[in-house]
Amino acid sequence: MIRQKMRGCVFETVCILLLLRLVWAPALVARQTQQPGQLTGRVIDMKTNKPLFGANVIVKNTVLGSSSDADGHFRIPLPAGQYRIEASMIGYAKQTKEIRILPGQTISVDFILESTILQQPALIVTASKRRQSIEDAPTSVDVITAEEIQRRSVTSLDEVLQNTAGLGVIDSQIDLRGSTGFNWTAGSRVLLMIDGHPFIAGDNGGINWDAIPVEEVERVEVVKGAGSALYGSNAMAGMINIITRDPSPFPETRFKLHWGFYDEPAYPEWRWTDRFLTYQISQLNRFDPFNSLSFEGIDLSHSRSMGKVGLLVTLGRKRSRGYYQNGDYSRWSALGKVKIRFSPNKTLSFTGNYALNDHGDFIQWLSKDRPLEAKTEEVGNSVWSQKHNMHATFQHGVSQIFAYTLKSNFYRYHWQNHYSDNQDYAITDRIGTEAQFDLILGKQSVTFGTEVTAQHANSLIYGDRDTWDFSIYAEDEFKFTPLWTLTLGARYDYHWVRGMSSAQQISPRMGFVFRPWENTSLRLSAGHGFRAPSIAEVFANITVSGIHVVPNPDLTESERAWSLEMALRQALVLKFYRGSPTVSFMRNPFRWIAENFNPGFIFDIAYFWSRYRNMIDVDINAGLTAVQFMNMGNARNHGIELRIMARAFASHLTANVGLTLIDPENLDTGKTLNYRSRSRLNVGTELRVWKIALGWDYRYARRIDEIVNVFGSAFDERVPMHVMDARISFDFSPIEISVEGKNLRNYHYTLRQRFLEPIRHYVITMRGKF
Repeated sequence: MIRQKMRGCVFETVCILLLLRLVWAPALVARQTQQPGQLTGRVIDMKTNKPLFGANVIVKNTVLGSSSDADGHFRIPLPAGQYRIEASMIGYAKQTKEIRILPGQTISVDFILESTILQQPALIVTASKRRQSIEDAPTSVDVITAEEIQRRSVTSLDEVLQNTAGLGVIDSQIDLRGSTGFNWTAGSRVLLMIDGHPFIAGDNGGINWDAIPVEEVERVEVVKGAGSALYGSNAMAGMINIITRDPSPFPETRFKLHWGFYDEPAYPEWRWTDRFLTYQISQLNRFDPFNSLSFEGIDLSHSRSMGKVGLLVTLGRKRSRGYYQNGDYSRWSALGKVKIRFSPNKTLSFTGNYALNDHGDFIQWLSKDRPLEAKTEEVGNSVWSQKHNMHATFQHGVSQIFAYTLKSNFYRYHWQNHYSDNQDYAITDRIGTEAQFDLILGKQSVTFGTEVTAQHANSLIYGDRDTWDFSIYAEDEFKFTPLWTLTLGARYDYHWVRGMSSAQQISPRMGFVFRPWENTSLRLSAGHGFRAPSIAEVFANITVSGIHVVPNPDLTESERAWSLEMALRQALVLKFYRGSPTVSFMRNPFRWIAENFNPGFIFDIAYFWSRYRNMIDVDINAGLTAVQFMNMGNARNHGIELRIMARAFASHLTANVGLTLIDPENLDTGKTLNYRSRSRLNVGTELRVWKIALGWDYRYARRIDEIVNVFGSAFDERVPMHVMDARISFDFSPIEISVEGKNLRNYHYTLRQRFLEPIRHYVITMRGKF
């Protein structure tokens, strides 16, 4: 019966799409019978007069666009008509030109872009599943660029995300504005994607950061607020889309080498081994850098284009001996990407990556006086895992008003425990396909599509399990005037668990943006989100470190939430000196400072509110003998978030501040939701002088109020989080060398019970390209 319903839904969707195609076909054919014209040109830097590679050139009120190549050239086929063309690139002011093309005519237009003090992204693609200006997005969006990632010596992308306002990471789980806290690595309320494809494990809905190639990330878009109306389950609190870089138009080889070491813990009693390098240095006769608690890695990549085909290949190797017992790991990673440009409006890309990880596993410390040592019977515990991920995307701009995108993806996660008390394993597959269509109808931008996902788990702790998800979605953006934009959309999801249950869900969304002035936008959004229980939350039956997790076959209800956000975004540039700079800093620093001060600011303040029903969390079961995932009832979370981005001295001095205050409450018990910090502060600044850059980051989180005491200990290890990092880098193009100290105060804190977060450590990184 269930399969018949699914087949019926698929048949109805296909019929709708065919009907829409028949309706639009005459208009499309009529346009294509006209002899097409062509728009060509270049995008150039005003100051240097050099071509800009990767600039976005779009045709306003159409689905057409292109990117400039290595020589700054672009080409867009266009039917006869009058158009507004916009060129944009991060770090430059947008430029718009009006053109008119006659049948068969080729028009050449050059864009000369002026650099701007506000380093904001030109276009984003995640908030509404289509290209749009960040000021037009109805929800809060943070963008992390490749430059920001490379400034910091990181081995995993979550280390960079922690500097984003309102975002925390606890044991690999994302906590966005207090939406998740910590759910014991089973289920995420924030959907992680790579190039728009879901990238969460099929069994526990978790995130494997070691499978993400950090050096090949072009940018990361963090969208906050209910996203189920477009993305379905796991997006009830937001989305994180990791966009990998495209193959370069010319041969390019990159490399990165890093080496680091851990300092001693603040208390000598916690030093569980003589392999701390600083301790060895203090004992000169025992100095052994090759047997210290250190870590190292190498990443190599090559990219090039051959005609219409671009190719990117990367290989990475990382090792660490950890700072605690069982903290060692050995990782291999590889990525390949092929992008074929059949025409400016038709592209096909294939991406595949592989990750192999063999690491020790630390469940809980030996005692509060020996927090870096594992329990005696758990010394030597390890986990072996490998991840295979492949996805393909085909994009075709059929005309200036109609385009479609076809996607397919496959993600296999295979892990095996090597514990003293168990040898559990799981092999899970996640397979998905999606068809998305975009249509421009005058002042309306319509996005609609359908998505099908199958998940299969074969595991000692879950058994043999299958789930299916089918959905259709649609969203319409009404741009009444350049000042007013209204967005309305909804998604229907059907979730089926083989041999157990099925559920249906409709998730609507509304967004409103008002832009009274060029640098001002007010936004309002409201939406409904949901998350279906993961396979692990329903079927997990395992004992680890004395903790017995039992299945809950009654966990059939999806958790649901209504979310609201009201926000103001204001950009401000103060030009105290309006002429062109006349001197260099080295020649006359005082005059250079007077001419280049011109500060720029972006202020974004948002109020958000969420009301949860059937929230899923881990708790001790009624028998007090085991833990279990269950529906905890009703909850509410609301708060305020303030973000400030500042630039001065032609972006030689930058600063970012993020402050998030939340009030998360379990409405049934009146207590604060578990593992939520009521306040979080992120501060970062960087100064660039000549070829030297100095950076500083600080993260604070208030002490967590409530936890689930699964270990039954009376000792309370909860403290506020205070983490300070600092770095210095030297740019000797094409080589760059940096030194970074992390947790410089050597502050000891925990984010979950009985696990000490990283102590002070130092990293030396060298990267280059040729």
